[in-house]
Formats: sequence, C-alpha cells, structure tokens
Amino acid sequence: MNEYLKHTIRFLILLIAQVFVLNNINLGGYINPFVYILFIMLLPFDIDRIWLLVLGFITGFSVDLFSGGIIGLHTAASVLIAFLRPYIIRIVSSQKEFDSSTTPSIKDMGFSWFLSYSILFVLIHHLYYFFLEKYSFHDFFNTISRILLSTLISTLMIILCQYIEFRPKRK
Repeated sequence: MNEYLKHTIRFLILLIAQVFVLNNINLGGYINPFVYILFIMLLPFDIDRIWLLVLGFITGFSVDLFSGGIIGLHTAASVLIAFLRPYIIRIVSSQKEFDSSTTPSIKDMGFSWFLSYSILFVLIHHLYYFFLEKYSFHDFFNTISRILLSTLISTLMIILCQYIEFRPKRK
C-alpha cells in the first residue's frame, strides 16, 4: 500500500476514534485518553521537519475543530510534540541513523523501545495540554493526577493500537 495512503487512513481512523469515541470518555474528570497523537508518533523517521510541524498542526487543529472545545489546545500540544519528536527519538535511541524502511513502531523497533518512546511522547503532550487547559498552577496536584492517569491510559491504548495494527500474520 502506498505510504501516503496508509498515513492518510491512519490519520482519519485516529481522528474519528478521538472525536467520536475517546473525547466522550472522561472518567471522573481525571482520565482523558488522547490516542490521536499516535499519528505523529508513527510518521517516518526521515520526515522533513517542516512537514512534521505542518502535520502536527493539522492533526491538533482537526481534533480541536471537531471536538467543540477550546480551539488551540490540541493544536499547541500537537505542534510541540511534533517539534520535540526528533529529540525524543534521540533520547530513547542509541542509533543516530535509521534505515529508511523502518518506522517508530513496535514492529520495527521492539516493545521496550516503543514503550519508552510512547511514555515520554505522551507525558510531554499531556503535561503541556493539561497545564495549558488549566492555565494556572491552581489545583497543581489535581492536574498532576490527571496528567499521570491520562498518560497511563493513553499509553496503554497506543500500545494496544500497535498490536492491533501490527498483529503477526498467521501461516
């Protein structure tokens, strides 16, 4: 399948799942799973930085637009993680260069690498998003609880999505 088509389909599926299903999950006001960031996470290693930022903007803006909330929260958090993505990859990787056929996925990089990558990626996104949403340090510990619980659930859902997408082929 064409790589552009594959990423477009992934984008649409994650956007629809986020807007129509996951945005309606709010367990006690503490857990808000954000799985749409998986789209940015799974973009190729060799993607141009400008395209990474543009796609981060489009992803966040699309979620903001269809969520009916404050326009700009998801956009800002998505652009931030798109900007930081190369640095996050360097932090969790011992390699400087990656083969052009590999992607930052469980299938290509292995479970422990992807888990480290996911936790750091999701944690940065959630820290920025929830503090921007609150726009103050009032209820600091409440916000930290929301960040940690949402990071845990989002990371688990992202790992699950990886296993659904890359399940081993039966012979």
